[in-house]
Amino acid sequence: MKNDFFRLEIQNGIAIIWIDSVKDKMNIVYPSLIKDFEDVFSEINKNQNIKGAVLISAKKDFIAGADIKSFVGEKVGDFQPISRKGHQMLEAIENCPKPIISAIHGTCYGLGTELSLACHGRICSDDSKTKIALPEVKIGLLPGAGGTQRLPKLIGLSKSLDIMLTGKNIFAYPAKKMGLVDEVVDKSKLLKAAFKMIEKINAKKFQRKKIKKPIFQQLLDHTLIGRNIIFNQAKKKILHITKGNYPAPLAIIDCVKTGIKKGNNAGYESEVILFEELILSDVSKALRRLFFITTKKKKNPYSESPKNTNKIAVLGAGFMGAGITEVSVNKGINVILKDLSEEMITSARKNIWKGLKKKIKRKQTNHTEAKTIAQKVIGQTDYKGFHGTDVVIEAVVENMEVKKSIIKDLENECHEDFIFASNTSSLPLTEMAVGSRKPENIVGMHYFSPVPKMPLLEIIKTSKTSNQTLATCYEIGRKQGKTCIVVNDMPGFYVNRILGPYLIESLLMIEQGVRIDAIDKALTNLGMPIGPIALLDEVGIDVGVHVMSGNMADLIKNRDGFKMNYSMPKMFEDGLMGRKSKKGFYNYQTKNKRLKKNGVNEQAYQYFDNPKVHILSDEEITERAILMLLNEAVWCLEDNIIENTEDGDIGAVFGIGFLPWSAGPFSYMNLLGISKVVERLEFYESKFGPKFKPRPLLFKMLEEEEKF
Repeated sequence: MKNDFFRLEIQNGIAIIWIDSVKDKMNIVYPSLIKDFEDVFSEINKNQNIKGAVLISAKKDFIAGADIKSFVGEKVGDFQPISRKGHQMLEAIENCPKPIISAIHGTCYGLGTELSLACHGRICSDDSKTKIALPEVKIGLLPGAGGTQRLPKLIGLSKSLDIMLTGKNIFAYPAKKMGLVDEVVDKSKLLKAAFKMIEKINAKKFQRKKIKKPIFQQLLDHTLIGRNIIFNQAKKKILHITKGNYPAPLAIIDCVKTGIKKGNNAGYESEVILFEELILSDVSKALRRLFFITTKKKKNPYSESPKNTNKIAVLGAGFMGAGITEVSVNKGINVILKDLSEEMITSARKNIWKGLKKKIKRKQTNHTEAKTIAQKVIGQTDYKGFHGTDVVIEAVVENMEVKKSIIKDLENECHEDFIFASNTSSLPLTEMAVGSRKPENIVGMHYFSPVPKMPLLEIIKTSKTSNQTLATCYEIGRKQGKTCIVVNDMPGFYVNRILGPYLIESLLMIEQGVRIDAIDKALTNLGMPIGPIALLDEVGIDVGVHVMSGNMADLIKNRDGFKMNYSMPKMFEDGLMGRKSKKGFYNYQTKNKRLKKNGVNEQAYQYFDNPKVHILSDEEITERAILMLLNEAVWCLEDNIIENTEDGDIGAVFGIGFLPWSAGPFSYMNLLGISKVVERLEFYESKFGPKFKPRPLLFKMLEEEEKF
């Protein structure tokens, strides 16, 4: 038996259901496939010779999830029939009189996980690529096929809420430890282990291993008072983190609570209703847009063949260079790491190994694999081996003459067609390329700090940068797991360009007497991951001074109505650099081996001439800061720094964490309405002058009734 999603094979009375989607490289479940499910399980039920079945993928991954594009609806009731059909399909598996076992290898996400939860047993491979998750919350949705009901029954309330509210990956051995899977075996033994489990179930010899829990945890999971504590704490934590900007986590808690209090059927119906509500919400629509853009970015947009990206050289073993090296070797790229100092190379190696040890501890890799990864770094103080390397990424001091000198040195050490990629955050690439033999091979690769955690890579092109160079750098970024945007070489590029006016306006509010923590609190309540003033401490006041000097400063201070603030250079002169000096706009202290914020540094106000305290509403604080950023993003689009609004949204969300629930500045303007954006800009223009003047493109869009 065969259809568009399944191949049915029978061995020794056991049905092997090969999941093998005809339409896609990965197994993605479409609503239209429900009929295929029904046909297969009808055959299993009626065939007396079949004593059980195994669900296993014929592809490298199990199931990547449901087709997100099918999650549409214009009004209440549009999606509910599909949702109920999905519930019926999985209930048929759960209630099947014959044991159904899922044999998982590779990615098992969303509906794939919910399908496994409906099976009578779960086995997964011990491969590092095997990961199980319910990531629906990341796109503003909830597990809508019984996941909120089955998971708590299987592994307990606390663990299941953690999995669903974070959407995090669960790897093989942690999955077994918590009871999410019953066995972990080598990939080659998946089928054999599944067959054995079916035989045990039929012989009534299968017993699910009981997961040992501390007495306190048992009391929490299995008593009314305990469950109420868990639900209340989860809600409190979610509201603290999300500030109420994300409805999906609260909906997940409601579904789980309904199922526990009123039974499965009520829980399933709650899933159906709330899933649809979330589909229709602006937040989920925005997050799904972000998901689609991110997915699109995984494909290299350039048709030219990239140069060899399996081996690169990195210049500079400091914080950024070590980070670039770490994300490269973790993805299988060999790296020559050059620095003038052996000590710096040793320090970089230690940091890379520290990251690998964390992966070993989390069972994401093993010691042997980690050693193999670490050995991909070749540390040296000379240019040995550079002639055989196609790409060199520099992460040295931010000095134009130093970088030009390095280009000259490399042109003598590397082959004539090598690519020079600078990690500069502010220096103009066009100027850097002056005098080089091959300006078409000069490009920017601007990583964000810390490199292993920040997902964005800004690739900067000049008017002479070749498409092959861009294709090669994009491929490296893609391999490193980065989301890439390509921008034109102009002051600040894109991310720092939109960040500049946002930070300047925030500093101006301090000068006007608004308290430092009031500004940060207002912006984090809106949904920014960190307030603008705390951000300056985080990246370093010294870095902020550097970025906001030179051509970036020239760009901004020459505009009508803009006033540069010179408090930060003075703070830097006095040794205040933020977290790295334990003092900046805030004080910091070491607690439990971690550096934590310890209140506002009241001395910081003296650099603003100790202004009299001025209270502003949260609305005015957020509007003034955010509107400056929005207007600048439009300006970047007008100046062709970014090619489209998708790049603008991705760059802002992944580069500075701009209101993720809105999916970026252009998406946010659509949510607000262009007329609202123009009206508020004009209001502040009348109050504070031409720096708030709406960009011409906004007036054009307003006139033509268009959206971004």
